[in-house]
Amino acid sequence: MRLKDDIMELFRNELSQLTKYFAHPQKITILPHKDPDGDAIGACLGWYNVLIAVGHDVVVISPDEVPENLRWMPGAAHIVTFSSDKGTASDRLAKSELLLLLDFNDLKRVGELANVVRTLDIPRVNIDHHPYPDTAISQVLISDTGASSTCELSFRVMKGLGYKPGIESAVCLYSGIMTDTGMLNHNSSNPGLYRIIAELLEAGIDKDSIHKELFHSNSLSRTRLMGHALGNKLQVISSGRVAYIALSAEELRMYEYKPGDTEGLVNMPLSVKGIVVSILLTERKEGFVKLSFRSRGGIAINAYSTRYFSGGGHSNAAGGEFVGSLDDAVSVICSTIGPFLDGD
Repeated sequence: MRLKDDIMELFRNELSQLTKYFAHPQKITILPHKDPDGDAIGACLGWYNVLIAVGHDVVVISPDEVPENLRWMPGAAHIVTFSSDKGTASDRLAKSELLLLLDFNDLKRVGELANVVRTLDIPRVNIDHHPYPDTAISQVLISDTGASSTCELSFRVMKGLGYKPGIESAVCLYSGIMTDTGMLNHNSSNPGLYRIIAELLEAGIDKDSIHKELFHSNSLSRTRLMGHALGNKLQVISSGRVAYIALSAEELRMYEYKPGDTEGLVNMPLSVKGIVVSILLTERKEGFVKLSFRSRGGIAINAYSTRYFSGGGHSNAAGGEFVGSLDDAVSVICSTIGPFLDGD
């Protein structure tokens, strides 16, 4: 479904229900997915700032730690982290009257937090841009795979509800759009997206400052990790069409890895001529590997991720996971990615 500028045409009933939910002050809790990225945190804090401004009691609960390069966003200091403060998070959820589920399409994406959420008998709203949403997890679903990001979709929903995001919300939404499109390098061909960016700029955001925080404020250890990954770990296979980087848990420890330190790394090999698929593997603990996938053009890398790595996502950007050793995960890639690209 391609989202039109007039969101009322597509989600009239959903917006009507949201208007009822937001008609009087409520305790609203907002959840992003685990390992939250810029789009997830940007959407959560975009909504946090908008809803606080109109009188709601709002808390964002992240399943796990927010990456350091996103903690500067307005409202980030108030995010509750479930993995390190289960008591506070569970107590807040028990008192909540409405849940906003942002930037994910299945409760499995919030990890252990899903067990608490499933016990709650309160309305849920799911706003997301990933394919194949689980329609059973919410009473109101606003889903559009044509949106560049959940932040773009959230902005349209806010406007459809009659909200005008202030500068704090605008900063967060712009940040999510920039990170999820790779600074407008992908998923960004809809002219309507640029009209939204213009409105966010008109709200008074400092674009240069945001880009500095997101893309040009690396720690020394992160810079060294990126250099090691590109200089020593980048491998090219499948007749020069596929690049992969496999980082062990020991290497992550060596370079003092923190959540968010590998953000954007998977995109870099695509700048090499001839490479159409890039894969990043990170061994988070013994026997468990996280994977990120990127592709160019019509290569549906989400289909590959789903088939071999219990993953999914967008056509050109997906994630996955592997239970087993890092070497075994690499072996699966080396034996399957070539035939996949050849249509076998």
